[in-house]
Amino acid sequence: MEQEYASVLVRLVESGKTPKEAVAALVAVLKRHGREALLPRVARAFERTASRAALRTQTRITVARAADAAAAQQAAGATDAHVTVDDSLIGGWRLEQNGILTDNSYKRHLLDIYHRATRA
Repeated sequence: MEQEYASVLVRLVESGKTPKEAVAALVAVLKRHGREALLPRVARAFERTASRAALRTQTRITVARAADAAAAQQAAGATDAHVTVDDSLIGGWRLEQNGILTDNSYKRHLLDIYHRATRA
C-alpha cells in the first residue's frame, strides 16, 4: 500500500507540483483517511522508488578489475560513467545506460558458449 502512495507522490511531482505541495497533499489525504501512521513507510518506499529512478538514468560500468576501468570506459564510449568492480566477472565490462544493459564480459561469452554446447 505504501508503494502506491509513493508512486502517487512521484506522479504529483512530475505533473508540476512542487515537492512541498505534493507532500502536503499526501499528508492531508492520509490524515483525512486516518492513515497517517503510514507516513514513515511511504517515505521509505519513496526513497526506494527515487533511488531506482536515479539508477535508470545513471550510466554505470562494471569491470572485473579496477585496472580495466579506463579501457572499458573508452570501449563503451561512456567517459562520465560510474565505475564499479565486480569480482564475479572474469574480464570485460558491463554497461548500464538508460535502462539498457550491454554485457561485453567474458563471463557472458563463456555462459553463452556453455548454453549453446549443452543444448545441442
